[in-house]
Amino acid sequence: MNHVFHRAPRQTLPYAVSGDGMYVIDDKGQRYMDACGGAAVSCLGHSDETVRRAIHAQVDNLAFVHSGFFTTDVMEALGDRLAALAPAGLDRVYFVSGGSEAMEAALKLTRQ
Repeated sequence: MNHVFHRAPRQTLPYAVSGDGMYVIDDKGQRYMDACGGAAVSCLGHSDETVRRAIHAQVDNLAFVHSGFFTTDVMEALGDRLAALAPAGLDRVYFVSGGSEAMEAALKLTRQ
């Protein structure tokens, strides 16, 4: 018995312990292709060395600041990159954490 209330409380879930590329590996060594959406890292795979180095370098410098109160070099660089890829006339970006927040922000901006 544990204290986590899972989505399927009567089901015993595999215990994930590591990841390798597109696979999640459980405590028994079973490999599962990770075809789940959701967290941003899902599309990057697991244990990619380039991604790990980038995350580590950023955390060593600054783990998080709220984009409503601060800007950072990486935020500005990503904004520049996204604006360069966008269609003509779309030259500003607004960072949010997911689809629901993006829809809410779009509705608020439209009303303003």
